[in-house]
Amino acid sequence: MSLYLKIIGAVCITLCATGTGFYLSEKLRQRKIFLDSFCRFLTILDTSIRYDGGEIITLIKKSAPAELKALFDFNNSDFRSVWLTFIENIPKSKGLKDEDYRLIYDFGDKLGATDVEGQLNHIRLYSELFKNSLDNSLSEYKSKSKLYKLLGFFTGAVLSIMII
Repeated sequence: MSLYLKIIGAVCITLCATGTGFYLSEKLRQRKIFLDSFCRFLTILDTSIRYDGGEIITLIKKSAPAELKALFDFNNSDFRSVWLTFIENIPKSKGLKDEDYRLIYDFGDKLGATDVEGQLNHIRLYSELFKNSLDNSLSEYKSKSKLYKLLGFFTGAVLSIMII
């Protein structure tokens, strides 16, 4: 095999491994962004329920930030269908873990099932749970983001050296 071909292969392997590291780092960042957005949504929803009242679907339309609102399908009149569609529409690129999906599902499952005070208590409880998840995602991002990037690069570099 010619030296030029080996060098091109080594560069491609290094770039692919580095790209994988950056991809994994980006998934951590996207999870952090999504959970932060969801926490803000819960705060606004709490205020809307407290002061505006009305149907839960209407309150969600008013409370959800644009990045979350795009995931809802408000054509359904049934709240459960709207919520399940929301969960299904969350892209895998957001990097959410199974426990995040479970938390989102459980939150929507009980939302709108009680009186106003019960809903406010429900939102406060899940706000705390989501803030814990957000804190975990922040610490995970800080500790693992650089690691993924460097590990990807160095893995690619080692494989490249082995080829050459």
